[in-house]
Amino acid sequence: SSRSKAYFYLLVAVAIWGFAGPIIKFTLGTFDPLVFLTYRFFLTCLVLIPVLFISEPRSFQTLTHLSPHDWLILVVSGLLGTAGQLLLLFYGFSLTSSIDGTLISSTSPILVAFAGAILLHERVTRREKIGMTIAFAGTLIIVSQTFFESGQLFSGTSLGNLLVMAGNFCWVANVIMGKKLLRHHLSPLLQTTISFFLGFLAVSLILFTTKPTYLVYQQLTTNNLQPHMGVIYMALLSGALAYYLYRKAQKSIETSEADTFVYLQPLFGTPLAYFWLKEPITLPFIIGAIIIAIGVFLVERK
Repeated sequence: SSRSKAYFYLLVAVAIWGFAGPIIKFTLGTFDPLVFLTYRFFLTCLVLIPVLFISEPRSFQTLTHLSPHDWLILVVSGLLGTAGQLLLLFYGFSLTSSIDGTLISSTSPILVAFAGAILLHERVTRREKIGMTIAFAGTLIIVSQTFFESGQLFSGTSLGNLLVMAGNFCWVANVIMGKKLLRHHLSPLLQTTISFFLGFLAVSLILFTTKPTYLVYQQLTTNNLQPHMGVIYMALLSGALAYYLYRKAQKSIETSEADTFVYLQPLFGTPLAYFWLKEPITLPFIIGAIIIAIGVFLVERK
């Protein structure tokens, strides 16, 4: 069914985004966030634009039917969902741990559900409210573990965690605007392509007006292959594929229901952070992860 396909698309997208946290943290050890994002957006556009022209050559015709107001929503949504959200996310990850960053990112469904109910008049059932509350409680358990261990609410810097949370608000705005645009029959692939193209223009403009050219060249020509592989992962899988699958799933289910899958990101990202980056996994984290899974199951059980 279309709903089952949507669940599958979301699971794949969230798994990709879950693995992205540790990969971002590792790659930021070589690339400045602005260099990283410009490089990533360029590669994503290099893939998406030819794919769009080949697979959906007529999709551009739908743009001619948009009003100036819809065009404004399309541009603002694209900038918030790429340049805005990811700049905040990347600078936040550079200041905090990948586990904290992934967990804070996973709290966005509460904000999306709230905004979807108010702005899109989406219905949130009692079971969905209970499931989201349980999942959010699991996230709080994981985040608060460092308070009991060290007396500090977060193990990373306060600024880094605040930047990641600010990125959440950009993501919520992007999701709500994107849902409105889907109602105008804009294809998910077209929306994704436009978003990353706008993100590339914005971030590259900021990069070349704030960073010296020699520094950008020096980082991009590094002989270390691993950071380049990290950018390729973020460009092709976390960028092109995951964003497309998320948009495609949004066409079949409600925004609040789709974004609940984001709670699963720590279940994918944490093992990678533990084995690769040697970030610790504690008992409160395991308990919180189980509670998150129970909450997501309650929301998506139908």
